[in-house]
Amino acid sequence: MDNDYMFLCGVMWCKFGQQEAGKELLRAATSMDPDMRTLAWAMLAKGALGFKDVEGPAQTVSRTNIGGAICG
Repeated sequence: MDNDYMFLCGVMWCKFGQQEAGKELLRAATSMDPDMRTLAWAMLAKGALGFKDVEGPAQTVSRTNIGGAICG
């Protein structure tokens, strides 16, 4: 595992929420290499902030509205 790979995993986690990339970051967060741990935790934190930004009340749409949006 190297820093370039971990950075790319961080990008995939932060931008797209890719689960496998998140798992790699979690694995790196327990690395013996302090630089790798720092990078992994920073990327995990940045990704978590991104998920917080998309949180909000779920939008509900009735069948009537869906039909109108599709057909109208």
